[in-house]
Amino acid sequence: MSDILVDTEGKTSVLTLNRPEHHNSVGGALFGELIEAAEAADADPDVRAIVVTGAGSSFCVGLDAKTLMDNGPSGLDVGELGTDGAAGRTGNPILSYEARRVDHLGVGRWVARFTQLGTPTVAAINGAAAGGGFALAMLHDIRVMSRTAKLVTAFPSLGLTAEMGLSWVLPRIVGQSKAFRVLTRGTPIGAEEALDLGLVDAVVEPDELLDAALEFARPFADVYDRSVRTTKRLLQQGAESTLMEQLEREWLAQRLLMTDPRMAEAVEGLRRRLGK
Repeated sequence: MSDILVDTEGKTSVLTLNRPEHHNSVGGALFGELIEAAEAADADPDVRAIVVTGAGSSFCVGLDAKTLMDNGPSGLDVGELGTDGAAGRTGNPILSYEARRVDHLGVGRWVARFTQLGTPTVAAINGAAAGGGFALAMLHDIRVMSRTAKLVTAFPSLGLTAEMGLSWVLPRIVGQSKAFRVLTRGTPIGAEEALDLGLVDAVVEPDELLDAALEFARPFADVYDRSVRTTKRLLQQGAESTLMEQLEREWLAQRLLMTDPRMAEAVEGLRRRLGK
């Protein structure tokens, strides 16, 4: 059985994390199949949005607790977690022992691939999102949460720290102070608090979650894909750019988009709708 189920709703690709018996923990081929399915959707011109959700009662609980318990603190080879080692097939190339010793990114290579998706991504958080699962949810462009779901950073309770880009992503979502508070607490965050903190964009009833996520995705089917992708990239670049650098990027992007024949068609369509 595949660790990722792929479905299509209109112009939206729906990817379901499918290890419900393990609460969709990061093991098996989960991350490997997820990034492959996401990149395949990203390359499909008919797909305008990607929704990721979980099967069963959890969204994703990060590293399988059994892996930690079986290996123990001293037995777990952290160098394998970013490759096809203790956490299963991660979607990263298998590295030699020597390469793992000097690897400075680990699962960060997977994160880089996910954030390079040009297609808008929507997380439909159906249940617990803990540790790496919390990080996965935060990597999405839009986050919709079931009223019964919980977010758990988990790291401080285990004596660990942020991973998978959380220390970079979270301050850009909620600000530095709130990010620090979230990343250093061990107690779960309920849906309403997550909404108040700005961690998610909407909270809905459990039976409305997928429809709500698809509703967030639907508008992307009605606008130009190249424009959406360019805007997403500009926002990512803007996080570390000066104003002058970003003005140059915007000007270049706008000039390129204006050469697209579809823009002339769009302008003509707008003119007809306005009756001019």
